[in-house]
Amino acid sequence: MLRAVWKNILYILEHKLNVLIECWKEGLFLQGIVHDWSKFSPQEFMPYAKKFFYKGQKDSIDELKWKYAWLHHQHKNKHHWEHWVVDPKNKQALPMPRKYLLEMVCDWRSFSRKWGRRVKASTMDLSGNIILHPDTKKELEDILEKKKAEDARWKNRDAI
Repeated sequence: MLRAVWKNILYILEHKLNVLIECWKEGLFLQGIVHDWSKFSPQEFMPYAKKFFYKGQKDSIDELKWKYAWLHHQHKNKHHWEHWVVDPKNKQALPMPRKYLLEMVCDWRSFSRKWGRRVKASTMDLSGNIILHPDTKKELEDILEKKKAEDARWKNRDAI
């Protein structure tokens, strides 16, 4: 289990670095620093370590603990769209403030980085699979289109 704990620490630190780089570009300095801080909390840390990094036996209790950890994470971190859903059955959500919407995009983009290296051209558009307020959905589409154009400019610049 010690190996799983160590791997989880490294994973969290790498993820935080990658999100920090993306947030920094958006002027979200404090959000970049505190992003996913709850992953170090007792409610989240061990269930995540066991779920993703422990190679030993896991049971239904471990899975339940991870589900509680994930729910805790969504409710503690406003950059998760699930935080803003008020009626999942009817697909209703509150408008998401722009700073959290930008942080969510930074979070998504961070997954194509490896220890701070440049983000790969973004093909991640989850806007069709998530529940958002109509105004938030429109704003997200605009942000993603802007990021796609920025990525294309970088790619063309690197080709020169």
